[in-house]
Amino acid sequence: MHPPSMNPSARALAIAALLLPFGLQACSSEGKLTAEQEKSLVERYTDTAQEYLKMGEIDRAEGQALKALEIDPKNAKCKLIRAWALQKRGKVEDILVAERIFRETLDGGDFRTTLGLAECLERKGIAFDEAARDIESGKRVSEAPDPVARVQALRSERDRAWKESIERYEQTLKEHADDVDALNGGMRVTALAGRLEDSIAYSERLLNAIRPTREFWEKQVVRPEITVEDERLYRQRIRYLVELEIATRIQASILLHELKRDGQALEELDLAVALDADRGELYGRRAELQRALGHPDLAIAEIDKFLRLSQESYDHPDIKRAWRLRKECEDEVRTAEARGVPAR
Repeated sequence: MHPPSMNPSARALAIAALLLPFGLQACSSEGKLTAEQEKSLVERYTDTAQEYLKMGEIDRAEGQALKALEIDPKNAKCKLIRAWALQKRGKVEDILVAERIFRETLDGGDFRTTLGLAECLERKGIAFDEAARDIESGKRVSEAPDPVARVQALRSERDRAWKESIERYEQTLKEHADDVDALNGGMRVTALAGRLEDSIAYSERLLNAIRPTREFWEKQVVRPEITVEDERLYRQRIRYLVELEIATRIQASILLHELKRDGQALEELDLAVALDADRGELYGRRAELQRALGHPDLAIAEIDKFLRLSQESYDHPDIKRAWRLRKECEDEVRTAEARGVPAR
């Protein structure tokens, strides 16, 4: 059971309370710290680094981890905190450093190290892919004597990174078969690699893992003895799982559409709507599938729901696209009626 989470301001105060007493002690003491003092200081830096990471204060999290590593350079926990911070920051140079750290700590027995490496390799592959596309399109000028060969080399590096990423995700799943982060990562990277059927298989595994977890928390939230703070925390977890399930079903519908399985793609969106009937995006996606299935009249109904729920202005590209699609569907309905053929 996780402890109830603090709000950001309360957590910041708690961090300050952690740092202040020892900071005063360290400043007032003379000479070198004792081994016990060093151990205590490392623990405090580690705790504050973890809290900053949870808060999304990436620079501060890395800063606290680096302070701990100055005292204890071999501290695996602090190395991992720094690696996760670098990965969350997301710049290419940060990803490369994080990858190195994760590789150095693979023998520590923490499955999260393998998971972290998998995510680094996924992002590394994306960086190679973007660089290749930018050179190929002329957006970026390559200093290589043969730009075409450079593009091919970048794509080879991309494929190697994604291949190992999938292997690392699977390695994580051998130890933790229902880990949603590993399943989600596997779904993402196989889609990136063009392995659409494999990505759909990951989405099915992910949905099967989400459902029992969400049902567990839904039971917990209605317990009569639950505290207000616990209820808030449980509802937060439920919402996260609902969001993850909706995102997974949207991804599955996109993949199924690419595979010309529009009926199944529509079913995924229907299930997503059952989770959140007020999400306009889902109706916009359903409209496109209904039209692809030859149901322009049903597509119009979906577009109208999308327009009613959307918060975007009239000149937003999505709104313009919706109105354009609606007109095209109306033309198809009129054409079908003129021929005496049902539109659906």
